[in-house]
Amino acid sequence: MRITKELYIAAPRPGVAVYAAGQSYTRADEDELIETVGLEARHTGPKPFPMMGYYWPEISARISADNGQTWQLLGEPILQPMNHIEGERIHLPHYYLDPRNQRLIRFFISYQNRADLSHPEWYSDAGTHGHTRRIFYQVSSDHARSWGPVRQVICAGAGYDAEHWGPGLFFKKSGGIYGGPVLQLADGAILATIVVQLFDGTFYQSGFIRGRWTSAADDLTWTFSDYINVPPGQSSQGCCEPAPALLDDGRIFVSLRCCGDKKGKTYPSLKFWTISADGGCTFSKPAPLTYEDGRPVWSPSSLAAVIRSSVDRRYYWIGNILDAPTYGSGPRYPLCIAELHPEQGRIVRKTVTVIDTVSADGEEPGMGHRRRYTNFGIYEDRRSREIVLTLPEQPRTSWEDFTADCYRYRITVS
Repeated sequence: MRITKELYIAAPRPGVAVYAAGQSYTRADEDELIETVGLEARHTGPKPFPMMGYYWPEISARISADNGQTWQLLGEPILQPMNHIEGERIHLPHYYLDPRNQRLIRFFISYQNRADLSHPEWYSDAGTHGHTRRIFYQVSSDHARSWGPVRQVICAGAGYDAEHWGPGLFFKKSGGIYGGPVLQLADGAILATIVVQLFDGTFYQSGFIRGRWTSAADDLTWTFSDYINVPPGQSSQGCCEPAPALLDDGRIFVSLRCCGDKKGKTYPSLKFWTISADGGCTFSKPAPLTYEDGRPVWSPSSLAAVIRSSVDRRYYWIGNILDAPTYGSGPRYPLCIAELHPEQGRIVRKTVTVIDTVSADGEEPGMGHRRRYTNFGIYEDRRSREIVLTLPEQPRTSWEDFTADCYRYRITVS
């Protein structure tokens, strides 16, 4: 493989990290791209928010008519200053183009603390408290020039509404997160990944929401899959950030982020995987991702992605791969790419290639594993057929400063 790195978006001011994500082409037969650019910042606000947290002070959409070479802002930025931290806020939107009907979907989540503010943390390893979240979407029929009304994802069927919007999901009591990746099945169904936190001690669980177009193709109806559960003793946080891939026979592979025993160190952080044989409705028992010899792939609790290259039709797993076990969410370097055999849940060891990692020069004294290469946007370039990653090299100098530029990586598959 050949990997190149370039500065993509410089941080516009100190104290923010730049993310670019949610990329999609806006048309089935042209090279126009849309993406979200988010500025992330940290706060250590007063009670009831005494702990350090992250928020998005500014979120923008931008569009490129020349396949990502130049960009123009699309609409006005969404501003979410820190003094609004107690209200309802949105997370970075993601886009998906249905090539069959040229409809572009914009997904985003809205989140806020639950009414019970006696727990200040953003989430709990005990699975008992944290943000409440809902998933919303809009549809564009004119390539992102205009958008239909904002609609909430609500499970079809009796008993579901804007408050009780999915199995086990109640606004201000529990939460569901749109996970990012989207698949489209042969029958036209759109599968978007979801992560739920029911705050009942079951930790994070993952799955799909399944959308089907109405006859006018201006809205979708939604149903929910079973939830994937990785129990205590295998993961201290359950499973989240599902990374799916559609196989030739219609089955669906899903890679899952899981966390080890951070306190007792009785089991490490690993990526688990599962297979759905019924179109993303039910799933096999999750198992650890391994190499061909059955040995585990050491990986922290961090984001991963699966992409199938149009060049060689092989599947590639992208994430942090370590030389030794870890028990939490770091270190998040090196960032690697490797061939995946999804039917077996195995990484081909000899193909593991480092995309980027820390260097000795410029390392913050005492920062150690806290620099990270993760939380990336990903898509395949239509012209070059390269795999493209966009991510903040975080932090640029120190975590106290927090500033981070966004870089773009191009991975050529030969």
